[in-house]
Amino acid sequence: MQMNETARSANMPEGWLATTEEGVCRQRGKLLFVAPSAYPLGGLATWLDYLVPGLRDKGWKITIGLTAGKFHNVDAYQKIHPFDKVVEIGNVTGSREGRIRSLCRAIQDICPDIVAGVNIPDTYAAVERLRSGKGRGPRVVMTIHGIQPDIYEDAGDYRSVLDAVICTNKLACRLVREEAALEEKRIYYAPYGVELSDNHRQCSSGGPLRIAYSGRLDHFQKRVDDIPKILLLLKHKGIPFEFIVAGGGPAEPALKEQLAFSGLSDVVRFLGVLSYTDLVEQVYRFADILLVTSLWETGPIVIWEAMAYGIAVVTSSYIGSGMEGSLKNNENCLLFPVGDIQTATECIEYLADPGVRRSIAKGGYRLVEDRYSRERSVEEWDGCFRKILDAPTKHPASQNRTFPPTGRLDRLFGNRIAEDIRTLTGRRFTHTNPGGEWPHSYGMRQDNDALFWKKAKSLDRCACQYAALRVKERFNKNHEGNTP
Repeated sequence: MQMNETARSANMPEGWLATTEEGVCRQRGKLLFVAPSAYPLGGLATWLDYLVPGLRDKGWKITIGLTAGKFHNVDAYQKIHPFDKVVEIGNVTGSREGRIRSLCRAIQDICPDIVAGVNIPDTYAAVERLRSGKGRGPRVVMTIHGIQPDIYEDAGDYRSVLDAVICTNKLACRLVREEAALEEKRIYYAPYGVELSDNHRQCSSGGPLRIAYSGRLDHFQKRVDDIPKILLLLKHKGIPFEFIVAGGGPAEPALKEQLAFSGLSDVVRFLGVLSYTDLVEQVYRFADILLVTSLWETGPIVIWEAMAYGIAVVTSSYIGSGMEGSLKNNENCLLFPVGDIQTATECIEYLADPGVRRSIAKGGYRLVEDRYSRERSVEEWDGCFRKILDAPTKHPASQNRTFPPTGRLDRLFGNRIAEDIRTLTGRRFTHTNPGGEWPHSYGMRQDNDALFWKKAKSLDRCACQYAALRVKERFNKNHEGNTP
């Protein structure tokens, strides 16, 4: 474990006062975030970028624990996200036992009041071990940033350890209760937030529609296969447009192939994975419309960012949008049922009218101003952590957890003795990807788990109610005589 040279002293006296623009506030406590360093341009990094200084201004002493390894490059991460106080958490052997021991050492060295796991489930096993050893350990919080069955399986596996779960989406809160059987009093909600821009995109009144997609390129969650079909329908309708794609992922080669096969390559540009600064300059200051085709989301941050920059949003009524209750059709966005290519195309066609685009964009900005600003988000997260700090901690675990063997030594000697042998002999596992080196989840339920998605859709049943009417019917009702 290596401490950043710019780290502030972790031994400030009890009750120190943090200086803020408004004055001073009493220290809340010591908070450790454990997060992966393999994804410096991802949404979680963007979230931590504003949350950490925001919570520090509230009086929290914060350390960022970044996972380190072949695929988790802490130095590269810090060049983009230079936090004041960072601890590297490595793993000499590459085993699960090695990860837990490294986390235990980091937690013992930092002595936080609260440890918050950010897609690093070994965090909860480490706290469990510390509690079962000497009966002491910090409060531990799971932060949930997705609607995937394996995540809630992890929450259920560690419900005896977790002092709290904080979700960024209201459906996620409900799923924790339903799928992981956590007590209601230990489930908290705190949304993402974005910076409000005073420099809005000026709504163009001529030329081709500028449409953007920004995010991970995959088939299951993001449904990027729908994009070529939507664009082809727009082309057949004779609507001139340009389309830009910001992001990367496993579906990128197939998406490019589909666009080329459909004869759309000349109107589509791929920008690659962008930093936030480049995203603003190349996407948010360019686009008239943001298109989202997802099956599920817990935000997404990209929608709130686009709205903050005055861009009209056309989005699927994804799982996670219903219970959240923020997206209102024809008020702050245009919604279409997941996978409904025809309605998605009609929504974009509707926004060819500059006046309609301006109206939708204004509604989107108001939504972000009311519910998803960075200031509002920091307040919510601060409130959650304060309540968790004041609540009784979980009792120490009565026995140590064992794990399935991951190699011959584990089968012969058990997890712990096998790890001692690996450490002494210098043996280590060789991983081929970031998720193998530091797993995001240990849950066995797959994305195609039909029972999970049936329940999620049922709980979020109001998600599609705004898209019940066909777009053309709304044209006739709300804009009679002005239908494009």
